[in-house]
Amino acid sequence: MPTLDIFVVLYRRRPETAETLVTLSRIDFGSLGFDVELHIWDNAASVPTPPTQGFLPFKWRYIASQANEPLSKVYNAQLRNSISSYVIIFDQDSTVDEGFFRSLAASIANVRADVFVPVIRYDARVISPGRLRWIKGSALAHPKVDALLPRDFTAMMSGLCITRSLLRRLGPRPFDERLRFYGVDTRFCRDLAEHGGRAWLHGAVLGHDSALRSTKDSRAVLERQIWLWQSWLRVFDRNVGEVLAIRCYVIWKAWLASRREHTSFTFRDLIAEVFR
Repeated sequence: MPTLDIFVVLYRRRPETAETLVTLSRIDFGSLGFDVELHIWDNAASVPTPPTQGFLPFKWRYIASQANEPLSKVYNAQLRNSISSYVIIFDQDSTVDEGFFRSLAASIANVRADVFVPVIRYDARVISPGRLRWIKGSALAHPKVDALLPRDFTAMMSGLCITRSLLRRLGPRPFDERLRFYGVDTRFCRDLAEHGGRAWLHGAVLGHDSALRSTKDSRAVLERQIWLWQSWLRVFDRNVGEVLAIRCYVIWKAWLASRREHTSFTFRDLIAEVFR
């Protein structure tokens, strides 16, 4: 029976109201062939609020942190308390069902791969996996499931199932701790490719909310875009060509943002914020 550690990071959400935990609580993992332990990290929690008794019908651990820790550091910390053969990471607002884990179990049993990737949809549109073309990436509109992904693939972190053997190959901190919230997944996919890892796209489809796409407040959207641009400077730094190209690209994106109607930041302000 495969052993599986599930990581979920909460932010301003009680366990009983987090979509991921609610849907996970309905799954009979034993009948699907998994021995599961859930690791919950409650980020920026002023008061620790562990799950109520009986809410989760499987083993779980709960850690509360008053600091809003970067996701990269949280994942690395959770790995140090994890021993299972497989690790799967979910955001707090993913919708998971038994079909997801049936598909994952079949792939693990029949395929040699280092990472198992689901299809993620937002508003009926595929947003993951994607493919990188140097410093520019885009989602695969019609991904071929039950097949190996290309070496230059990228994927959102939620739903990603990673083998323990790959995590050991990547070292004691497989997630780049220079990154806070954005870019952790893209950097991980690039590191996977650099180490010759194999990624398998299985048939599960994960429903997922996207703060960058669903947020309506223009200032909040711009703030998240700044975080995204800052992450690109860390994700694409393998050589001088990448470093120069990504800086030119970020400057161009900031110039476009500064010219939008009702933008409160000037171009100079945006550049200062991104490169501070």
